[in-house]
Amino acid sequence: MAIRSVSQQHFFLYLICVSIVAAFDLYNSIVRLKPDKPKTENQRPNENKSSQSKDKGTLTLIYLAKFLPNILAIITYYFFSNFPLLSSNVSAILGILTFIAGFLIRQIAIIQLGKFYTYKVSISSDHEMIDTGLYAYMRHPAYTGTFLELTGAAVLYNHFIFSWFISLPYLIVVLQRIKQEEKTLIEQFGPKYQEYMKQTGMFLPKLN
Repeated sequence: MAIRSVSQQHFFLYLICVSIVAAFDLYNSIVRLKPDKPKTENQRPNENKSSQSKDKGTLTLIYLAKFLPNILAIITYYFFSNFPLLSSNVSAILGILTFIAGFLIRQIAIIQLGKFYTYKVSISSDHEMIDTGLYAYMRHPAYTGTFLELTGAAVLYNHFIFSWFISLPYLIVVLQRIKQEEKTLIEQFGPKYQEYMKQTGMFLPKLN
């Protein structure tokens, strides 16, 4: 009974972490991300072409990879025996610290990106290349933060088998999405962005 009780406590912490990720995604979608401005009568049809989405469906995959494994994990929790990945104390401490680190990195990255932060791959007419703050060291810190959030939740879930499937699908999808993002940024900024890629890491600071 003691082992099951600890497992339930971890599951409760895991649910809190996943709920925070979902809540901030909802907040970003409704409050932080402003909808596109409607065209004025004097605006030519192709005038705002540079702000068109180049997402190619990757946003849908991001959502599926982020939340579908967690939905399955919640459903299957009560149907499979618990085989702990780590000891109870290690799982709790490591999971919470990893989640907090990811949450802070993600929020700071979003703030530093400012008005150029968007869920879809797109370039606005006044787009600027951000290479300061966290972006001076890594090109995609917001993805780093989200991956750490999901990894922290996975560690809290603390199942020898299922924990591996909570954050890995997100990483796989993000790697594909980044190809589309960086292709778009190279088209927009050319050699400047290519040089930036040489100087920074994708998810972590580059070791010289």
